[in-house]
Amino acid sequence: MHYPTRHAMPTLEDRIVAFLAHSPATRSQLCEALGTSRTNLGRALATLLDEGFVLPVRSNASGRGRPTQLLTLNASAAHSVGLLVTRTSCAGVMLSRSGTVLAAAHIVSPTSPSLVGCLEQTCEALAASAASQGIDVSGVRAVGVGVPIPMGRHARVASDAYPSVEELAELTRRWWDPLPVVDNTVRMAALAEGLWGAGSGMSSFIYLRLSGGVGGCVVSDFRLVGGATGLAGELGHITVAGNDALCGCGKRGCVETLASVPALCERAGVRDVTALRAAVHAEDERALAALEGAARAIGYVLGSAALLINPKAIILAGEIVDAFPSLRESIAAHMGAELLPVMEWDIDVVTASLGPLGAAQGCAYIAAHPPAEEEPDRERASHRGGATASPWVEVCGEGGCP
Repeated sequence: MHYPTRHAMPTLEDRIVAFLAHSPATRSQLCEALGTSRTNLGRALATLLDEGFVLPVRSNASGRGRPTQLLTLNASAAHSVGLLVTRTSCAGVMLSRSGTVLAAAHIVSPTSPSLVGCLEQTCEALAASAASQGIDVSGVRAVGVGVPIPMGRHARVASDAYPSVEELAELTRRWWDPLPVVDNTVRMAALAEGLWGAGSGMSSFIYLRLSGGVGGCVVSDFRLVGGATGLAGELGHITVAGNDALCGCGKRGCVETLASVPALCERAGVRDVTALRAAVHAEDERALAALEGAARAIGYVLGSAALLINPKAIILAGEIVDAFPSLRESIAAHMGAELLPVMEWDIDVVTASLGPLGAAQGCAYIAAHPPAEEEPDRERASHRGGATASPWVEVCGEGGCP
């Protein structure tokens, strides 16, 4: 449950792939460029050739001696798949061994009311995109899935409310063979921000998503931490004084009952975020009060969390943040009021830079890079698939993939 937010050290296979991504090369050229022996190169190449990610494209048969073989990447071979399901949209990406995006699918307002149905719709769309481009999916080595369900080791999840990991695995394996890595959507989005987005290069930050719910997680010392049982960062369920609203978790007064999309819309007396935006722009008092109440509650929660871990930044994401850019400044002001005034905190409050496709790539990345510290945990290791992928990943931002 602890994911590094710094890229893994590249293996020799990774380095071969990175070199061949620029141009084909012979074995001699690879040995010289990578500073390795023919024996080590041969072992690494054997794996890549067997898995179909590297191909021999030409043999120079002229002259005497052993023909010179030229090697190139198989540009149509998929290596890893990332799938992300939120309450409002779904996304999927398919990556090559070098990390290039081969296919992508982004579904806004999926038609299915269930998480399993949304995931199925995403798998279908991604598989169709890959098929239309002639992408070879037979060698897919890793599948990662982000879903908005509790993932703590001892989380009590009602079977009628959330699908099990086994149900999700049964579904994805209809398209791709590896057992998927499954984790919470918010954690996967935060991981992507730490690897390639707004938190890149930061040793510590708090990620908070204001969407259908309020989800958060913590990065400390370049690790997205899970705590003792994987439940670290449940900021949406911190109780806010003066609030007695019943939360879906069973508690009363959680910040989620003030700052989630359903809570804000209910308090403002509107049906959705679009109507909420219109009401705020029209300076409707009820809508303005709802938004200010949310900012105050979030500021309180983030200020309390900042006192505990002193992060470099707060990364805000979600539909509410996208709809109301000025909310960031209001949250920052309320958070600052909770901090000790006699000290310099220097905490940046920023918005996330990656969209759902970027988060889906986070799912693919962690599936292909299972954290070494969790390998002995057979219960969790059984839900991982594939081998090591390249740490160089072309990340999809808000504008989508090329």
